[in-house]
Amino acid sequence: MSELARPLAEAADRLFAQRCGTDVVASAEAGTWPQTLWSALEALTPAQLLVPEDRGGAGGDWSDACALLERAGEFNVPLPVAETVLAGWLLDRAGLPAVAGPLSFACGKVDLAAAHRQGRVAFEARNVPWATRSTGMALVGLGDDAEAWLLYLPRDSYTTTPDRAPAGDPRDRVSVRDLALTEPGVTCLRLEGLCHADVLGRAALLRATQIAGACRRVLALTLAYTGERVQFGRAIGQFQAVQHQLAQLAEETSAVRVAVHAAASTSDGSWSVAAMAAAKLRAGEAAGLCARIAHQLHGAMGVTAEHPLHQSTRRMLAWRDEHGAEAYWARELVQALRNAGAPSAWQAIVAATSR
Repeated sequence: MSELARPLAEAADRLFAQRCGTDVVASAEAGTWPQTLWSALEALTPAQLLVPEDRGGAGGDWSDACALLERAGEFNVPLPVAETVLAGWLLDRAGLPAVAGPLSFACGKVDLAAAHRQGRVAFEARNVPWATRSTGMALVGLGDDAEAWLLYLPRDSYTTTPDRAPAGDPRDRVSVRDLALTEPGVTCLRLEGLCHADVLGRAALLRATQIAGACRRVLALTLAYTGERVQFGRAIGQFQAVQHQLAQLAEETSAVRVAVHAAASTSDGSWSVAAMAAAKLRAGEAAGLCARIAHQLHGAMGVTAEHPLHQSTRRMLAWRDEHGAEAYWARELVQALRNAGAPSAWQAIVAATSR
């Protein structure tokens, strides 16, 4: 973690607390782009967060990115924060200039190496977050030997139609029909030193971080409600059965946060994919448990439009499946441990925690 993490987290807390209330989130879910909030967020330079200072960036690392995304998840920020951070990082890794404005990101199995050889590309991607509202889109596809390739598309080079939006944030179907790679602003190249699993793991890590933030909000709302709701002459939070559920909710919230921060601080390339897989897997499990416990303790109140709980639980359950659900990352975790040469799961844990 760099020296940027604490001031960044504090600035994000102030910004989102002042400008991202439940009314702003509800308005965005109804289709209004929160331009005022985005303009304020740009002061934190999300697209330049992971770009080194000698190239004009903020010089942050993945722990710093997680510090920002945890706050964004906690406040249900209806903006492409994770996508802009990822796209900015990829553009810098590719040696491309920074792009102003919100950015979209997708990671798929499009054969971009073949497209590069042919000089043209065509594909359709489903459930791409914020594609319509973005300045451009960064698509990471496959090459030879699972190497990562980047296709950057400015907004006027692809078309969008609304797709399902289970979280309340927009998801689009992106279509590209026989696009020449020589079109202005379009770039297709290999990402040196990165494989497809590395990039997908980074995307999953940021989603896991948003889940960690949403769990914190759900825990706070549930503690407040069970402390205020009176039944049989006392607050329901004083009943032992409810306290057990609150303890499990707090445990899940802490566990996913620890997993996320451990993955963000893992710099050893042989263990990074395993750490990111574990973080997304643990976050997915926590999302399901936290949503269930919170809604059970809130009762009917938690599903009303007036109560803010659903703004968090809908998002965390949608993020749970994005960039790989638990089953996918469980398989990737096992494979990553094998690739790292771990003879057993226990020895892998010991090796990963002894450094």
